[in-house]
Amino acid sequence: MIEPEATKSTQWGWWVAVVFVLQVLFFWIGSDNSQQTSSLSPVKLKSVNNSNLLNWLALEDPVALSRPNKHGFSSVWLRSTHMEHQLARWVPPDMPIPGQSNLVRDLIAQVHVENPSFDVQLFVKPPPVISTVTVPPLRMENSSRLTIEGVLGKRALTEPVSLISDWQVESVLFPSRVQVVVDSQGRVLSGVLLESSGHKPADIVALDISLKKIYFEKSPPASDSVETGDLLFHWHVDPSFITNIVEQIP
Repeated sequence: MIEPEATKSTQWGWWVAVVFVLQVLFFWIGSDNSQQTSSLSPVKLKSVNNSNLLNWLALEDPVALSRPNKHGFSSVWLRSTHMEHQLARWVPPDMPIPGQSNLVRDLIAQVHVENPSFDVQLFVKPPPVISTVTVPPLRMENSSRLTIEGVLGKRALTEPVSLISDWQVESVLFPSRVQVVVDSQGRVLSGVLLESSGHKPADIVALDISLKKIYFEKSPPASDSVETGDLLFHWHVDPSFITNIVEQIP
């Protein structure tokens, strides 16, 4: 059988009223004035001299904490004590000894000794071959000379050419290089100065000799083409006219 909703609400109201009454009784018993007055002890007053009270309440230096002061926190290092230096001896740390770096070396050597393989041939470096180099003796050139470079170096001159020596200039001359074109009969068809010696009269003489006084041997009959080569005139200078031979040597 289900109770009506009005009956349930009436029962809850009585329970709330009972709890409220119990709470009021609990607080009333705990706040009894007689027990509170009996627990308090009488306070005794003591007279104090006004001058002593002011001395007790007087503050120290107000900037004791903002600047170094022997009465503040900085007194620790302002009143430092003498400390004797103690020598410390360095002791190396304990380090384990490393193990063997090559564990298979002895094993490989033992296998090669006990079971040699005839198929493997070690390379043996041959001894060096000592060759003798013949150095031509140095000689001092006392006159001008002519050298031929290129294809014409294989063909000889029909007649020797006389060159002017002992040029009276104040510096050492560079070789005059003249490029010439020679036909199959050995005649010089044309020539041009490629490199100057630094002395114009010597270059003029080199070009004149190349075009008028030089004749080569004839080429073989099967060859009818012209050949090109360079004539180098190495001029000899009178040493008595050179002022500074160290800086002028080519």
